[in-house]
Formats: sequence, C-alpha cells, structure tokens
Amino acid sequence: MTQSAISTFEAERPRLARLAYRMPGTPDDADDVVQEAWLRWQGAAVEDIDNPAAWLTTVTTRLAIDRLTSARRRREVYVGPWIPEPVSMGPITGEGAAGRGSEWSESSTDPALAAVDSEALELGLLRVLETLGPVERAVFILHDVFGYSFADVAAVVDRSTAATRQIAVRARDRVRSGRPRLSSEPAELEKWTAAFLGAVVEGDIASLLGMLADDVVHVSDGGAERHAARRPVVGPDRVARLLVNLTARDLRPDDELHWLRVNGQVALYVVCSEAPFLLTVVGWRHGSVVELLALVNPDKLARFHERWKRWGRS
Repeated sequence: MTQSAISTFEAERPRLARLAYRMPGTPDDADDVVQEAWLRWQGAAVEDIDNPAAWLTTVTTRLAIDRLTSARRRREVYVGPWIPEPVSMGPITGEGAAGRGSEWSESSTDPALAAVDSEALELGLLRVLETLGPVERAVFILHDVFGYSFADVAAVVDRSTAATRQIAVRARDRVRSGRPRLSSEPAELEKWTAAFLGAVVEGDIASLLGMLADDVVHVSDGGAERHAARRPVVGPDRVARLLVNLTARDLRPDDELHWLRVNGQVALYVVCSEAPFLLTVVGWRHGSVVELLALVNPDKLARFHERWKRWGRS
C-alpha cells in the first residue's frame, strides 16, 4: 500500500472513530470497527476509488451496523438498564468543584474520539439511541449528527432517498420523546456542584429537592455483578432519597471524589481504595438536575478507570 493511501486513511481515522463510537456506544467496539475498516481499505483497489471519504464512511457504517446488531442481541439479556461507555474526559477547574482527592490538571480528551459537538456525544443521547434499530441509528447519526445529505445517507444504508427520509423522521421522533430536555449548565457551575455534593453527603433532602427538576430521572447500570436499581428512578423525592441513602451506605471518609467532564458533561467519579466505584453523569435543564446516569458495572468502570489514569490524572 502506498504512503498516500495510508495517509488518506489516517486523515479520515478520527472521523471514522467518532462515527463508529456513536453506533454501538463502546470505545472497544469503535476501535474494532475502525480496525476492520482499515483492513478493508488495505485490501481494496484504492487507486480506483473516486471518493475515499465516502467509501470509508460506507464501509465503517455497515461494519458498525453489523457490530450493533450483534451487540443488541447481547443487550437483550443484559441485567438492568444499559448505559454507553464514555470515551472523553476533561477537567472542571475551580475550588468549588475540587471535592476530595486529586484534581485534573489539564484537558485529557482523547483527540481520536473528540466530539463532533458536545450534545451528540452526551451519554443521555447515546442511551436513547439504544431504542433505535441499527439502520435507524445509522441514519440519525449520519444525517442529524454528521450532517450528511439524505441522498448520501441513502447510498450508505442501501435505501431509497424517500425511505431514508422516513427513517430519519421516525428516529428523530423517538429520540425526542425518549430523552429529557436538557439545557446549558448553571452559570456558577463550581459553586453548584459543591452545594449539590454537600447536600447529598449531609443528607439534606430539602436542599436536594430544590436542585432536582420535577421530572428528574436516575438511571443505574450495574450489570449482573453489581447491585443497582433495575429500573429508572423518577421524581425529585425518590431520587433525592436514593442519593442520600446510597451515599450514607456506601461512601467512606477516605474515598476520593473527582468532579470531571465526561463526554462533555459534568460527572462525579468516586474512587475507593484506588479502585473505581461509581461514575455519575449529570444533565441539567434551567439550572436544575433533570438526569443522573450512574455507571457502577465493574467491567465498564475498570475500562474507564484505565483511560482516566492514562489520560490525565494528576
């Protein structure tokens, strides 16, 4: 393979990785899809390909559809809710966000998997995309996230343009109906995070109720090996009491609490005896918490912990 062909693929690799991650929702699957696309590229008559970017997009999307189809079969027997695994992280600066333990000193976002835009990378959106079929998900991601035309998307998923439009409409409606409406974070984020954590640790139900939206939802992903709520917990009173009870039961004085950015959103990462214990991603609407996604699955946390250490723990 010529150096030009290698350079062409490497120039496309970050975009292909972003696309691949948003399909099955795990970094490992994304890596495998991109690696398989690379093997396909090596075996192709590259000199005869008029539009390498389009060719690679098509190959990567179809590989990701196959990978997602297989993953969906596994997730049908998954115990409890399934939350995608985050791929990017970064710092939250300021005294109010420091919590206990070490603090991030610099941005540690993986450049190969950086977001096309922050909203398209949020775990809440990726979780809702799990309700879509593989082709629906591909159409939504290619058109609504990456901005491909319907004609181009139709060629990728092997459908007519009219059919692709209809798929996009159905997918968009399902995403809107299944996802909490989010908005920007509070202006004084550091002060807010400190107040929220303080209320949880102190068991201040009244203060928590003032911070939670009326339709707040808490989702726990523990898998088969970790005890967690098997269904989403909805409503400020139930969520507030859940947070206080879990903290009183599980949090110890020497645990490390780290506020950081995960997939563009603020998250609390708890490390117990140098081992990962809990990652909770927070979503806001009009200054109140509307969504809490708690990742406690040991396997997912172990993979996240390795990336956390590698990408910038101070």
